[in-house]
Amino acid sequence: MKRIALTGFSALLLSAGPSRTHAQTRSPSFQYVATAGGELSGSSTTYTAHARSRQLIYFSNDKLTIAASVEVEDIRGGAARLKVAARSYSGKVDRATSERGLKSSLPREYTYVPIEKLSMPVDGGGVLALVGAIADEAGNLSKPLAQLSPETEPGQILLMSPVFLRGDGVLANLRMGAATRPGLPGNPAVALYAPSEGLFIFALQPFEGASACQVVLLRAECSLQDSDYTLLSARPIDAVDHESKIWALHVPAYRPSNVGVSWPDSKASMRAGALHNLLTELRVEGSTYPH
Repeated sequence: MKRIALTGFSALLLSAGPSRTHAQTRSPSFQYVATAGGELSGSSTTYTAHARSRQLIYFSNDKLTIAASVEVEDIRGGAARLKVAARSYSGKVDRATSERGLKSSLPREYTYVPIEKLSMPVDGGGVLALVGAIADEAGNLSKPLAQLSPETEPGQILLMSPVFLRGDGVLANLRMGAATRPGLPGNPAVALYAPSEGLFIFALQPFEGASACQVVLLRAECSLQDSDYTLLSARPIDAVDHESKIWALHVPAYRPSNVGVSWPDSKASMRAGALHNLLTELRVEGSTYPH
């Protein structure tokens, strides 16, 4: 989980409303990470909130300031009901001015279910996102905060809790994540096995036999062998804030047991790594693609 340790950036988180400790309330809490993107990319902060509390989130540098009021209205049934108002300003604006400006921003209501990524509109433009989990009265998280970073790093491909569809039919719905590490030598890639369709390889760079997929943050769309596929992720698939491309290869006849790979034939699976290594490890026939 990222914490703030940035030169030239400032972030401040304040709580409004009654002051209550976890020991005093013995009530569920909502633990979350708020992140900013674009000109403020890399800024993040963490908070633990109880129902009927409000937090002011403030990110600022010389180019952009984003302030948001996050009100946790209720926590029940494994979800948090939120009301969020967010506003951005060009350049560096102080916290007090930013907070006053939120009074004219329209609050939006969300029901947040861990551990999906919630991308929130910002009046004036900008990128603000939230990832969190619910803790019970004893402080035990119902779902652990993701081990993967709240933000996708440059040169990284990441799939978090992906849903993969052909047309309107769901081929795979995985409650796990896979990501290449930043700075990985070679072509960063993720292999996804869908039992009814075979193996799919997604990579950041073009490679032999692959087709381009259009990507916008959490969604990738591509046409492979005359079928339309959609890949949805709870986190941005790559580190580009605007539309970008990844590259996909479909191996329809692939079955793990036929090539001695330990994945079960009847269950969706996923693995990340350098393209050349993935193709070798998964024993993809004709895996002579460049590194």
